[in-house]
Amino acid sequence: MKIMKIKKLLTLALILVGIPAVVSAKTSFKEATLTNDATSINLASSVTISVEVTYLGKPMEGVMVSILSDGKTLVQGTTGGNGKADVSVDNYDNKSITLSIKKEGYKTQLMTGMRLKNGSKYEFSMVKGSGTITTEIGSDSGKIEEKSAKNLEKIESDRQKDLEKAEKSLEKAEKKEQDAKNSSEKSEQEIREAEEARKEAEAIRKEAEQKAKESEKLEEEITNTDDAKKQREEAAKQREEQLKQLEKEKAEEEAEEKGKKAKKKAKKDSKKSEKSEKKEAKNKEQAAKQKAEKEAKEREEAKAKEKAAKKKAKKEKKAAKKAKKERKAEEKAKKEAEKAKKAEEKYQKKLGKIVKKQSKIEKKRKKVNKSQKKLDKKIRKEKIDADDARKEQEKIDEDHADLDEDKKDLEKDLKKLKKKYDKK
Repeated sequence: MKIMKIKKLLTLALILVGIPAVVSAKTSFKEATLTNDATSINLASSVTISVEVTYLGKPMEGVMVSILSDGKTLVQGTTGGNGKADVSVDNYDNKSITLSIKKEGYKTQLMTGMRLKNGSKYEFSMVKGSGTITTEIGSDSGKIEEKSAKNLEKIESDRQKDLEKAEKSLEKAEKKEQDAKNSSEKSEQEIREAEEARKEAEAIRKEAEQKAKESEKLEEEITNTDDAKKQREEAAKQREEQLKQLEKEKAEEEAEEKGKKAKKKAKKDSKKSEKSEKKEAKNKEQAAKQKAEKEAKEREEAKAKEKAAKKKAKKEKKAAKKAKKERKAEEKAKKEAEKAKKAEEKYQKKLGKIVKKQSKIEKKRKKVNKSQKKLDKKIRKEKIDADDARKEQEKIDEDHADLDEDKKDLEKDLKKLKKKYDKK
């Protein structure tokens, strides 16, 4: 509100000796404490806000208060005799909404891009007429969500880059905080100036009241002629027109002032919401990093287990192959042993036959040698003539020859047998 404009309007009221203007301007309001811990911006919860609507400083009843999202009405409420209405949104997902203040015969007021904060209070002042007064509340929500999504995608491949972005984001947040602080100090200065203007306006109003009383007293003393009456009526008519204009301008000024306060409050709530959203985004990134690290560790462990299992399987396979080879070798050795045993048995059996034959030959050889001794004894004692001796000797030689032949055959059979069974 401009101080010179207030002075001008109240001076006009003084000149017209009109009804004193009522100035109402609350410079501050208490913010309700947020009772729920909004640590997760994605956690839907019930949110209730309080809206107070006035007209020229007086509570206004029957004003429709609505909360809209994406063109759809989420909830509606109507102000009571005290000009207040509480509206609640169930399962609020922290998205931007539009707050609508509407009453027939007055301009509709819209506050767009708001982020609701549980327990917040807002004040609005109505203006007569048609049309809409729109106040836009800026929000970085989309940017935060987009940044969070990008960060989540880059966690594994670009951690260092994410850290640099986080540092820049922190510097940006600190700058915004400083800008908000400077803006707040500026707003407080404006409020102090407005307060001084109101005090000055109040003094002027009191002076106007006093002069109005004096003027009324003078009017009583004026003769009740028709001309005087017409003059009073004309003056009253002019006063009413001027007061209507004054009322309109004052209503617009109050609406503008409270609109600024509501915008400031909504921006403050949005910043708090964005701060929670940033914290949630950071928590998500941290959780994603931890999950990725855990999964990487699990993959490494699984890989190590798989490698160990493969190594063990390879070792077991090698051992099984070796065992199989050894079993085959044992089976082969067993078969060879059985074969050797059978061969040895056959060899021994056949050798036994040869030994028997050899034994028979030896027995025959002994008989022949015995016959030779008898013949030699007969010859030595001259008990046999020469022809008979020759004949017997011939027979003995033939027997030796036959036995030698049998022995040669037997030696051949033994040699053949040893060769067959690989005997030395």
